[in-house]
Amino acid sequence: MDTVIVSSKNPIFRFAVRELKEKAPKGFDFALFAVSPNYPYQDVPATIKKEFGSINYVGFSSSSAFENIKLVNDGIVGCFFKFNSPKTKVCTFVKEKINEKNRTKVLKELIAFLKERKGKLNVVIGDFIEGEFPILIEKVGEELQKLGIDSPLVGGVTATPTQGDKREKSYLFYNGNTVENGFIVVSFSNVDFQVQVSSGVFKKGPVYTVTKCDSFKIYELNGKKAGYLPKKLLKDIEPAEDNRFLLWYTPFGIVGEKDEIEALRVIRSFSDEYVELWGPVKEGDRLKLSVVLSTELLKDAEENARELKASFGMADFCFNFSCLARAKILEQFEEKEIELYGRLLNAPLFGFFTHGEVATKNGKLRIHNLTSVIVAVRERYEL
Repeated sequence: MDTVIVSSKNPIFRFAVRELKEKAPKGFDFALFAVSPNYPYQDVPATIKKEFGSINYVGFSSSSAFENIKLVNDGIVGCFFKFNSPKTKVCTFVKEKINEKNRTKVLKELIAFLKERKGKLNVVIGDFIEGEFPILIEKVGEELQKLGIDSPLVGGVTATPTQGDKREKSYLFYNGNTVENGFIVVSFSNVDFQVQVSSGVFKKGPVYTVTKCDSFKIYELNGKKAGYLPKKLLKDIEPAEDNRFLLWYTPFGIVGEKDEIEALRVIRSFSDEYVELWGPVKEGDRLKLSVVLSTELLKDAEENARELKASFGMADFCFNFSCLARAKILEQFEEKEIELYGRLLNAPLFGFFTHGEVATKNGKLRIHNLTSVIVAVRERYEL
């Protein structure tokens, strides 16, 4: 598998795509495009077709994306794949207009697809859809566990700008089409792959039990109104609500049956009555308050990258899905992590900052916050 990753920050989308075409390899088999929401989404499919002709591709809205060890903001990043074996193929599973009413139907169809594509690398990219997509992923994980199927699903939730509590709408694109309120699974066959999930939790504090909640909003912890906790954490910081980003440093860890952390949850907002998270929880969940430091994020990322390299060996290519809150905590070192991955894994790297990561950790497929998911990929070659 030969992979070329290129970018453009030309403010005129047509010219940006044209620059990508000039840099793209001839005769590529498949492409991924991370497209800034600053570009007119209505023009994305038509412009790609005008410049590239009829190609097999998937695109998505993304404020920031990775071109190897370079962070590209407010532009377009293209990842072009040329396969060396005729057995290597890509197929897609696309769903749009997802809501609470059709969630069960979509769940069944996705489970059927994943059962069919068992053992393949299935990369999912989805819109937040007012929380529908993270809820769907949690339910997929539960169903796969019941069926005894190891999940082959990994990916992320597209990250677009937020204004207050409002998240800017994102879009997905594939082969001339625009997808709203949906997700796309890109399934690679004839590849070997390995996934590492890095969190970097430094200190673990008290454990709270969720006694009343509604998916993303916790109303009671240990039988007490949940809104008191973020105010306590932001004590003496005024105004507290304007500084809620500081709560990204103190995520909740969902504690499993063996007292291991299954997934992290970042606080999105709060009031006197509730705490809202970027990922769903359930009543009865045990949450361990944690503290995350930038130095520990990088330390854990390096340990995971070294472990991945030692176990997997030479990779043709790597995916990286990393939480946007993680980037904020890293501050001026936000590019340090992808530089680290590039140096240690010695492979082209494509990915983006997310509003949630999809990966299996401790045997369970979940939606994660504040993690960095790295996927090493290698095409299978015929002898």
